[in-house]
Amino acid sequence: MATIIINDESMEGKVGERLLNVARHNGAHIGFICDNAGTCQGCRCQVLAGAEHLNPPTEAEQSWLPAERLAEGQRLACQAIIHGHGEIRVLSRAEELRRMVQAVVRPPSGARGLDNLPPLLTTLGQQVTDQLALFPQNVISNLRRVGLRRFAFPVLDRKRLFADVARVRERQQ
Repeated sequence: MATIIINDESMEGKVGERLLNVARHNGAHIGFICDNAGTCQGCRCQVLAGAEHLNPPTEAEQSWLPAERLAEGQRLACQAIIHGHGEIRVLSRAEELRRMVQAVVRPPSGARGLDNLPPLLTTLGQQVTDQLALFPQNVISNLRRVGLRRFAFPVLDRKRLFADVARVRERQQ
C-alpha cells in the first residue's frame, strides 16, 4: 500500500491504482468528468512529493500539459498510476483554486483580500496561456487517442459521477 495525501487528507492507495480513483473512493476534492480518459483536465493536480512512486507522464498528459508544467510536477490524476510503496503528496487544481479564491473572499486575519488576487489571476492566466500554446494539437491528439464520441461525451456512468460528487460534497461540509 501507498500513503496518498490529497489536499492534506491521508488515504491509502494500492500499486496499480490511479490517483483519481483513490481520490474518488475517499471523497477527495479532485475534479473528474471523463472517467480516466485524460480528456477533461478536471483532475489536474500538483504532485508535491513522491512523484517517483508514479508512472511517467502519459501521452494524454503530454498533450494537455506543457513540458514545463510536467517538470514542475503537474499531472492529470486520472493518468497518474501508483507504481511503488511510499508517500505521495498531491494538491488538486480544484482545491488550489478554491483556497486562492477563499484567500480573496475571506482573507486571513490582518490581510486584505485584494492582496491575494494577483496570485489567483496569475494562476488562471497561466492555465489559459498553457492551453492556447498547445492548441489545436492537444485537441487533435486527444481526438485521435479516444475518438470523437468519447471526446465529446466524456461521462460514461452518470450515476457514478453523481455519487462521487455527493461524496466529495459531503466530505467538504
